[in-house]
Amino acid sequence: MSTKPLTFAPRELSIERRTDGTLILSSPLELGKCDWRITDFLPNWANSVPDRIFLAQRNAEGGWDEITYREAWSQVQAVGQSLIDMGAKPADKLAILSGNSIENAVISFAAMSIGVVLAPISPNYTLMPGGLARLKDIADALRPKFVFVQSARDFSAGRSIPELAASTWISVDGAPDTVPFGALKSRTGSKEFADASQAVSCDAVAKILFTSGSTGFPKGVLNTHRMMASSLQMGSRLVSPPDAPVQVEWLPWHHTMGSNVILHGILKNGGTLYIDDGRPLPQLFHKTVANLREISPTAMFNVPAGYNLLCDAIENDLELGASVFKRIDRLSYAGAAISQATLEKLYRLTSSITGRRIPVMSGYGTTETAPTISTTHWATDQPGEIGLPAPGLQLKLIPVSDTYEARVKGPNVTSGYLGRPDLTELAFDEEGFYRIGDTVSFLDPQKPELGLRFTGRISENFKLANGTWVSIGNMRAAILAATRGVLLDLVVAGENRESCALLCWLNPAEAARISKTSDLTCDPLVVQFLKDRFREYNETVGSSERICSFSLLKDPPSMAAGEITDKAYVNQRAVLSHRSWCVERLYAEPPSEDVIVI
Repeated sequence: MSTKPLTFAPRELSIERRTDGTLILSSPLELGKCDWRITDFLPNWANSVPDRIFLAQRNAEGGWDEITYREAWSQVQAVGQSLIDMGAKPADKLAILSGNSIENAVISFAAMSIGVVLAPISPNYTLMPGGLARLKDIADALRPKFVFVQSARDFSAGRSIPELAASTWISVDGAPDTVPFGALKSRTGSKEFADASQAVSCDAVAKILFTSGSTGFPKGVLNTHRMMASSLQMGSRLVSPPDAPVQVEWLPWHHTMGSNVILHGILKNGGTLYIDDGRPLPQLFHKTVANLREISPTAMFNVPAGYNLLCDAIENDLELGASVFKRIDRLSYAGAAISQATLEKLYRLTSSITGRRIPVMSGYGTTETAPTISTTHWATDQPGEIGLPAPGLQLKLIPVSDTYEARVKGPNVTSGYLGRPDLTELAFDEEGFYRIGDTVSFLDPQKPELGLRFTGRISENFKLANGTWVSIGNMRAAILAATRGVLLDLVVAGENRESCALLCWLNPAEAARISKTSDLTCDPLVVQFLKDRFREYNETVGSSERICSFSLLKDPPSMAAGEITDKAYVNQRAVLSHRSWCVERLYAEPPSEDVIVI
């Protein structure tokens, strides 16, 4: 099958240089007007391609339940009208406690179409131990008029929170004391819906997305229609938009990447989204593999952990690779840096299986920017690349030691946080730039147009006992690269200590290539391999980044404890806090038996 090659915008950059060393970066490309709402696309596609599948999800029998654009638009109008009949008014709020589903999408677009503010919330806050405290904080700020759940029985714990119990609950399973979703979508007539939809401004708040809360209380980020429209338009100015994309994606819709990029991008381009019920976790990835055997996507967004597992699966089953890659035109990731080993595997596998080198592209953004800040509108060839600033925004870089603190301003940047004017004020500087909280540097300071690299979160960086700052982003990426894929992930300890040490998780597939014992974390060959790699790494870095010891963890990162996010990113601070006893063992004298001294 032939695949239309991507068209990339030129690799260009405009720079304003200030006398204090501050840089203002921008793209020479014009963004253009973004006077539209994402909900505007649904009636357009329902008219032009009514029978094209919009969304599909696995059913109890293992098949796919599907909804076409015509059916989706019909149901959105019906559900929107039903919400109006139930007293919904502009700026009322709809909380969604359950995960991705066709019904979730329908009620989400229905709410946004009539001015009801959508607030998708991580299902883990209701389902996981300890999560209700965070859900209580969110509910207190949100105070929704409606709550939607796929199963009221599964999410009944949410009713223990008064601010949610007082809401009107809507459920797909039609449990007692809830309004059945099926009754909403059977409504006929939608005169009030049409009037309400026309009245919704592009600058109205459409959605509230809550940050992960890794550094405290989850903050409700206000997302307007214009914010989300601008973010999508930025991407289409840099890389040719796909024609009717087909994607198989798991990224959750309560995160900006899953909703504002994937779900909204599919709708904007009239594509088809197969909702993946798998996750990039060893115990769940088999579901993703099964879905990719049936559906060959035209593009893929994932986290580095997901690509790592995908490469392992394809190396063991080239037919799977043929299905996955046969019509893909791009592989994209965001957030954590991909390892050099995984990046090289992706290029090797795509070239050998398809005869073409499928571009791997990375992006950088935040919930507060809906999420676009920068992207590599080219095929990246090294970990940590985050590209160049997107059209329409300004990226301010303030010198900090040997790197830059990043701040951003543009039409896709939030106006602030729900009910927290104090946090909103702190989030912006005197020129109105949003303080991202990250540091970045140039790949080549002599050639800034080559792009930027992510060097760490300011909140994760720390000082050693001698006062030297340690930049975790750079260090983590370099260490993972040094281990040649044998480590899946790691966190760096060392705050107020004399030196750095590591808590590590093995990549079982790669570690098994060295030895095939049942407990790889205790295998002398694996341990020696890592000691050798860390010694090589230590020879290439300064004293502040050298590793004194490491420990191989058997227990995976705990989602309940906040050690890993819904998007499969390891939370450095949470791991160090939750496993403080492991950190103490790294520095114990004499060394603990499970600690390897380098």
